[in-house]
Amino acid sequence: MRMEPIHVAEIDGMPLRHFASPLYANHRQADLPWHSADDLRAILRLPDEVRDVFQRRMKADWDEVRTVATPEGITTIAPHFMAEGMIEFVMENPAIMAGEELRRVRGAYRRATTASIKLMVAHLPPMERMLFALSAMD
Repeated sequence: MRMEPIHVAEIDGMPLRHFASPLYANHRQADLPWHSADDLRAILRLPDEVRDVFQRRMKADWDEVRTVATPEGITTIAPHFMAEGMIEFVMENPAIMAGEELRRVRGAYRRATTASIKLMVAHLPPMERMLFALSAMD
C-alpha cells in the first residue's frame, strides 16, 4: 500500500514530505507528523558516508523508523525527534552547513511540521486540535 504525504514543503528547492504519524493513522494516538528522512538528509546536504551511517543506524537502532512506498518511490519516514537529531548533528559539524543557512533550514523544517500537523488534524474542532498538538509535543 502506498502512503501519500499530507504536506510537501520546499526547502532550498528540494521537497520535504511529511506523513501522518503511524501512531496517529493506526491508533489515533497524538503524535507529530513524520518526515521523509531521505528528503531531510538531502536538504541538509549530508556527505554520502554520513548519509549511509544515518540510514543504517536509524533502521538498526530504532523500531519507529518505517520504509514506505510513495507515489515518488520508496522513502524512509521517521518521527520528529529524529529530524531534530539530524539537525543537531549538522549544528555540531559546521563544515556541513553553518550559521544562518542552517537556522533558515531548521526554521523551514519546523514551519513545515506545523503546517503538517494542522493538515493532519484539520477535521478536529479547534479546541481538540490544540489539545492534540500539546499532547503530541509531550
